[in-house]
Order: sequence, then structure tokens, then C-alpha cells
Amino acid sequence: MGMMNVFNIRQLQVYAGLCLWQFCVHSEIKHPLIDQLILHLMKIITASDLSRWEQDGAFLDITGRGDPLPEEVSFLIASDNLQKFNALVENCVEVGIVDMYGASTDQPAKFLQRAMDILANSNVPLPSPTILSKYKTGEDAWGEPVSDIELEEIFDAYGVSL
Repeated sequence: MGMMNVFNIRQLQVYAGLCLWQFCVHSEIKHPLIDQLILHLMKIITASDLSRWEQDGAFLDITGRGDPLPEEVSFLIASDNLQKFNALVENCVEVGIVDMYGASTDQPAKFLQRAMDILANSNVPLPSPTILSKYKTGEDAWGEPVSDIELEEIFDAYGVSL
């Protein structure tokens, strides 16, 4: 894990969003509902109200919380990739919500590791953690929000276009 141990939960969630983005680019999967989920995951880094952010995620078309994918999305994904995609989405989403209403644990990092393993097993290169490491704020496990401008910088640095 290395760098992952120094990330706060917001950064872990953004990194998970980057993993999902990277997987989709690599697999040529593109859909507005997937973009919506990735944007939501990455917006945790600007969220001043974390429980509001978590609740917003429950209303997305792709929640990653055990609900089936919308058909228009599952039709896009090659059948041999669908299970991986579903597992990736669920692990990525868990990173930011598993410790939301309890004590901070090692669970966010464990879910992120599972997401990273899916990328590795699919020969998808992992995003570099270096850029994201510059956006660490606050001292606690969750950290403090960064500005919308800083989120744009992160998108630009990683080539994320949503």
C-alpha cells in the first residue's frame, strides 16, 4: 500500500474514483451514468457535509450498494467484464461509506485494495498516487475538504473528463 497509508478517507475515495475512471477508459466503457458515479465519488474531497454526500450517493442511478446496474449500462459492458465491473463499483463505493457512521477503521483501505487488485488483474495501470497526495488537508481520518478549483486541478492532472 505504501502511500495509501498516509491518505485520509477523502483521498482514498478519490483514488477509488480514479481507479474506476481508469478501468472504464481502459475497457472503453463510457456512459453518463458511470460518469455521474465517478464524479460523485471524487466530490467527497470538496464535501463540507459528509453525511449529505453519502445520502446523495444513494440516489444515483448506479449506487454501488447492491442494486443491479441499469440495463443501459450493463448492455455496454462485455459479459466477461461485467462481474469485474460490478465488483469494482461496489468496492469503490464502499471506500467512502464503510466508516461513515462509526469509528475509523482499516476498512476503507481494504476496499480500495480490492479495487486496485481488480485493476491489476485486468492489466489496467493504476493511477499515480503522487498528484493526489498533495491534496491532504486536516489531521483526522477524514481530513478537511479542498476547494472546487483544487478538484478541477485533480481532474486535469489525471486526465479525467466527466
